Amino acid sequence: MFYSSQVYETLEHRLVVAEAAQKLRLPLISKDGEVQEEDIEKWSVMSRSSLDSTGTSATISSSSNSLYYPNSTTNSAGAMGSAFSPSVGDSLDPGVGGLANQYLGITPAYLWQTQLQQMPLMMDMAEYQMSLSHEIETRLKDKCDKLADAFVDDIGTLSKLQSLLSFPHSLPRLITEEIEREEGALREDLYSVDRKFAEYYNVLEQILGVLIKLVKDLKLQHQHKYDELQTTWLCKRCETMDAKLRVLEHVLLLETYTQESIPALHKIRKYLIEATEEASLAYNKAATRLHEYLGVDPQFDTIARQYQEIVRKLENLQWTIHEVEKDVKQSK
Repeated sequence: MFYSSQVYETLEHRLVVAEAAQKLRLPLISKDGEVQEEDIEKWSVMSRSSLDSTGTSATISSSSNSLYYPNSTTNSAGAMGSAFSPSVGDSLDPGVGGLANQYLGITPAYLWQTQLQQMPLMMDMAEYQMSLSHEIETRLKDKCDKLADAFVDDIGTLSKLQSLLSFPHSLPRLITEEIEREEGALREDLYSVDRKFAEYYNVLEQILGVLIKLVKDLKLQHQHKYDELQTTWLCKRCETMDAKLRVLEHVLLLETYTQESIPALHKIRKYLIEATEEASLAYNKAATRLHEYLGVDPQFDTIARQYQEIVRKLENLQWTIHEVEKDVKQSK
């Protein structure tokens, strides 16, 4: 799953609180959960100044912080009395993170009582450090639990916060793995969509093949039959029209050649034959003369055309003179 911006802001805020807890500079935490940076800096400076004045000889590493222990009885007692007087921090109200002047969850009264009960010189330094380390670890764990309880509303969120606080460095790896899983799921979805597309495409190809087969085997076959029927019908129609024309021809012949019209038709035929023979003789005579003229002069055709044009012009002039004479006579 992918984290929203609000979840990232919450995790960032809680990591800041966890870092402050690891650094063990915990001032009063406001009710809205914000860490007061000014108080952190102020109490860190006070703790360093008070501890540096006593002189240090041993350190306990916890995250990135060190605890200094006194070298002598007089310096330790004086430093504890001056830097951790019980009247400084007891007057303040405890907040979510504890008292503002507590260091590693240890009150000045506790340190003062411990110094009075056991003399540092008579106590083994390793044993003293071990007991103090256990006490610091216990109280630090209590502070972390209080911080977790203060910023977690339900059990599910508390478990997530504890896992994040327990493994702060594994958070990027977890997010990366989650993103990789999401990418893998998306990739699988893409492959699935591709496979489905291929299947659908194959089905469409099969459907197209079936449609083509249906068109070829059924529709085109019926079309061929329809074309054959149409052709046959047209042929029969043409035969019918031819028969009708022949009938009309016979009717026309029947109406033309009657008992009364046959003698007249014979006379007309005789007249036409005679006219055709006369026209044929005139045509043959003209053709013979033309060949004779062409034999005399090859330019006879050109001369004949020019003569025809002159005759036409002469006729036009005669018609014009005749019209002028008519107009003159009318004017007189």
